[in-house]
Amino acid sequence: MQIRLSKFLSLLFLAVILVAGCSKNNSSPTEPAAEAPTLPLITFKGPNTTSTDLNALMVQAYVAAINGYTTAFAPYANLPSTRNGNTWTWNYSMGSFSVIVTSTLQSDGSFQWSMVMNGMDPSDSTVYNNWTAATGSTTADGQNGSWNIYETNTSTLAAKYEWTTNNNVLTGTMTAYSGGAEEGKIVVINNPDGSGELDEYTGTVVVYRCVWQANGSGQWWTYDESGTQTDTGTWS
Repeated sequence: MQIRLSKFLSLLFLAVILVAGCSKNNSSPTEPAAEAPTLPLITFKGPNTTSTDLNALMVQAYVAAINGYTTAFAPYANLPSTRNGNTWTWNYSMGSFSVIVTSTLQSDGSFQWSMVMNGMDPSDSTVYNNWTAATGSTTADGQNGSWNIYETNTSTLAAKYEWTTNNNVLTGTMTAYSGGAEEGKIVVINNPDGSGELDEYTGTVVVYRCVWQANGSGQWWTYDESGTQTDTGTWS
């Protein structure tokens, strides 16, 4: 695979924004919801196999990394929130360091999100000055959404995470950026029967493709950056 897994793992510390997503009360989207938005239960699954084939293991690792964006900071969802009109605010602080997450209900029932960090992070001594670390949006039911994650102390895009649900088919796209330019992306597709697909892109060209069946068996292909197939294989 062309995009290093560590590239995605290194972005996980910014995933605090993923503590929330959908309203529990969607009956009247033009009125403030009765409860604060909560974490969407979005989980992608790789091939259900015990195979030690390198490709099967890599696909499982990529799926686990993508899931990290929705689970790594789930404890923040347990913090108390305050409400002002259609906006909820979660505030985490440790000494001078603070993380403020806000969610604003839109007229169509969706939510707009932001996360702002300020002060010195005690975990690594990085100092933030009201830095917007991430922004995002989620639909009322949490089945569709996206997050923009920014490079430390800048407004330069570092990663974008999107998920959509269509006819019970769940699709997730993780795009990595370097200097604000797209470096590559991973697309994961989960079908209702347990089968799925993972595609890796460099630019608009697929350089790796893997499909697996409900029983966990799979097949993969690699391509050069002109789109010409260079290798293929299977696992059972």
